[in-house]
Amino acid sequence: MGQNNLYILLTTAFLFLMAMAETISAQPQRAYERGLEELYRNNVTRALDIWYQAYEDEGPVDSRVGIEFIKTVTERNLEDYFDQATELYYRAITNGSGMDSRVAIRREIDRMRPIIGEGIYRQWNEWWGDEDPQLAVDMRGFWIQADPTPSRQANERLIEHWQRIADAQENFRKNRNTVFNTDDRALIYIRYGEPDRTRNGILTLQTSNIRQWLQNQVNPYSRTEREEMSGQDEHERDFAENIQIDRLQDAIYQFHRYPEYEIWFYEGVSEGNSEPLIFIFGTDVESEEFRLQRGVESFIPERAYNPERERSGDSVEFTRAGITPALMLQLMYYEQLASADEYFQSRLNTLRNRILEQGRQAFRGLDTDFRAESADLLNSRLGVSPVTKSTYSEKIPEIPMEMYQYRFLNEDQEPVIMTFIESSAREAFMIDYYRNRGQYDVDESMLTNGKDISEIFNYYELTHTFKLYDDSWNTLQTESHNPPLILDRNENRSSSRTIIETHHTGRQYVTSSAELMNFNPDTRAVYETPFTPALRGLGKVQIRQPEPLVSHADSLEMADLILGYQKTGQFTEPFPFIVANERVVPFEETLVLHFEVYNIAPREDGFTHFELTYRILPVDEFGQVLTDQTEFVLTLNFVNEYRRVVEDLEIETAELSPGLYDLQVAVEDMVTGQQKNRSVRFEVAGEN
Repeated sequence: MGQNNLYILLTTAFLFLMAMAETISAQPQRAYERGLEELYRNNVTRALDIWYQAYEDEGPVDSRVGIEFIKTVTERNLEDYFDQATELYYRAITNGSGMDSRVAIRREIDRMRPIIGEGIYRQWNEWWGDEDPQLAVDMRGFWIQADPTPSRQANERLIEHWQRIADAQENFRKNRNTVFNTDDRALIYIRYGEPDRTRNGILTLQTSNIRQWLQNQVNPYSRTEREEMSGQDEHERDFAENIQIDRLQDAIYQFHRYPEYEIWFYEGVSEGNSEPLIFIFGTDVESEEFRLQRGVESFIPERAYNPERERSGDSVEFTRAGITPALMLQLMYYEQLASADEYFQSRLNTLRNRILEQGRQAFRGLDTDFRAESADLLNSRLGVSPVTKSTYSEKIPEIPMEMYQYRFLNEDQEPVIMTFIESSAREAFMIDYYRNRGQYDVDESMLTNGKDISEIFNYYELTHTFKLYDDSWNTLQTESHNPPLILDRNENRSSSRTIIETHHTGRQYVTSSAELMNFNPDTRAVYETPFTPALRGLGKVQIRQPEPLVSHADSLEMADLILGYQKTGQFTEPFPFIVANERVVPFEETLVLHFEVYNIAPREDGFTHFELTYRILPVDEFGQVLTDQTEFVLTLNFVNEYRRVVEDLEIETAELSPGLYDLQVAVEDMVTGQQKNRSVRFEVAGEN
């Protein structure tokens, strides 16, 4: 074949491949645009169908489609599409292909900036620039971790986030300086939702108060002191002071802008902190736009803090260095806001006291120092608060729950991990029961008799869901169970428990959730939320699993210790004693220790031999183990024909007084000399 023919053939093949690639990449773009056209014609269902079909095949997608899908669904509150919206959104951020998708993801990073914090935002931008696949993993993982109901396809927190965006775009339009095409109020609304209370208005000047206050500030001394200091007669002195007060008052009006303000208060955002989060919005003194401000002082022009810098011959000459127009405006602004919240009243009182404390020696920089301090106080509240918080999740009664994990090797020497999921749905049930008690004809004494409540109310159901993820947040395993719904808080088994054993291959992410459902159609939920109406209680725990045990045949290994105590007729599967996952043992009960030792080397006679030594040491109030005050110590020898030993060891602890203790267990293979150590802290609880 000649060179020209070969060139033509290669060129034709190249153009064909380019055309095919263009056709493939153009297909999702056409779906995106066709959907927009249907949406413009108000054919919403048709638009959603087109977009959903564009994602039917596995592989690369146009990210704009998935993002536009969830935007459309949440703007119109189309609850029947919440599952699909979640599914398509995840696909959009993980499987996007092409330049349009890259731009869409970049905008999505900007949209998430208010709820992820600046550190994550910078990291995501860096990954985006480097086209690092970790970005998609991290973005998807962020939403999976925020999902309040991992057992369901719809991610209600993701839905709520987009609903907040829709609300913000509808209501906060004084200007359009954010990525959401809104004013700055959207940035806070998207983080925390609707504020608990607000205060708005225009900051004004009250002339009658200004002059009297200026008279006291221009010369705070007594009449006698002023005569001694000035040497002027009363008429001359008053005339000079009035001129100065007039000029100072003119300067205040010069720097006052009559700013519009709006203040948002969020209560209870930070656990254990009763002070509200405060956000101040208003007219920016530089741009005249409605913006988020650092504090009240941001409404005062910078020149008001340093008036001497630009003072001309006929400008005010301030006789006391601490008196500036900014200082006076600070006083008047805080006075107007004092009734809005204790923060403003406290700042006003502090400023007044500092001015009075000046005496004859005025303090230069009082206004700027006070400005910085006020901003720091507001920022300190924000610093101990979560970056974002759901409104809906708080409206669902909480189910307290815990997750405990123990590592073992099974009979095939494979690492496994046993997970205990424990929840207490008592309060969630009682809230729902009393809200709908007119629908029940039940003797209330039956609620505390220790029975499974789901047997009494067959439309109640408690579900424990276990989900295991890999490092890319792909689901590896899902299990759901319906444990008994137990309410009697005085029972040893006052919580509902599920036990799950799984293969243990690494430090995967694990999520456990508890959901209390009421399927009675004649009852009502607490609030209207994106959750299913039957949901009456919700709990969630998320951890990362520890490293698996070593399963090498030549390496001595020991399982995690499991503590419990013996009670006649009350056992907890799969162990013949009550497992104390919370590590609390009742006073005068016998402590039971479950331990397992693996890969014990055999002697020449075929038997294995190891020593187990346990020590119980007290722990002081500071959490320090008192190694010189051993309560119990004992060494036991185990000789048998097995390389894998599983035992339940009873430890007499009746003499232990109530308090905190450290149980230390050491195992030594007497053939190889290999050792393993485990320790666990437990409490001996006194009688109530």
